[in-house]
Amino acid sequence: MLKIVLALIVISIIFSMPQIFAQISIGAPAKQKSVDVTISLDGDVHVVHEIQHSSIIRQVDMISGTVQDLKVRDINGDKIQYGVIGGNRVTIFPTQENIIVEYDLEDVLFLNDGVWAWDFFYPVSVSFYFPDEIDLVFVNKRPVHIKDTGIACHGCQMLLEYIIKEPIFLTEIEWGGKKFPVYIRTLDQINSLYFDQPTKNLSFEISKGNKFITLIIPLELLWNPYEVYFDNEIVLQNEFSQNDTHIWLSFIPESAGTVEIIGTSVIPEFSMMIPLVLGIGIVLGFQLKNKINLR
Repeated sequence: MLKIVLALIVISIIFSMPQIFAQISIGAPAKQKSVDVTISLDGDVHVVHEIQHSSIIRQVDMISGTVQDLKVRDINGDKIQYGVIGGNRVTIFPTQENIIVEYDLEDVLFLNDGVWAWDFFYPVSVSFYFPDEIDLVFVNKRPVHIKDTGIACHGCQMLLEYIIKEPIFLTEIEWGGKKFPVYIRTLDQINSLYFDQPTKNLSFEISKGNKFITLIIPLELLWNPYEVYFDNEIVLQNEFSQNDTHIWLSFIPESAGTVEIIGTSVIPEFSMMIPLVLGIGIVLGFQLKNKINLR
């Protein structure tokens, strides 16, 4: 009993010491079942760690930033005994239930020229959740299409970027009596969009440069894969999402200039499609006739 009392006294003294003892560790690293980061439209960040129950003292490091409104409780919402060392490390005493460590973070997301950015590092897998208005983020400059509500980052070090209410330029290209909408998402200024069917070339001018540009292209108009040129030099690009009708294409030109997107194929001319359609119809007709005769 005396040993327990002495241990508690030592722990309480350490928790009351100033910032110079911030690196002192008590207990083993906590086993984290999940770490969820929720980002609001205003750039507010809310973090929830779920910690596995244990019969020993554990510690968990919070994500770097200014921690506000820290709450530590068990999975049932009951208060538990814990301590904070150095402002960002929580020490949790033995519990029979899983523990929830919950807090808000400030000074982590910064808005620069319309782009929210977070230079993020945390050595545990983290799930990020965004508002419904955000369907596209960039991880180390690579686009990630959010099909549900969030993304997962495993053992996580990344530059996270996203744009809220990103301008969308819509151009309808007419071909063969049909209109094909092409969407361009960017903070840049788009001018002089032009489509040339014989060369399978979609081109336009940008006024600024060094901005994310994302195109949503109808596959029926211009089929992938694509080559992207900026002022006649090929640039890196990402074809990062596709469904049955459209593909998402992203790149970052370095400056103002001309962007050209060349596809492997375009829709054939209408006159060329007629024999093809008739041929398919004749073949299907013969197959149907054979099936009927077999009966």
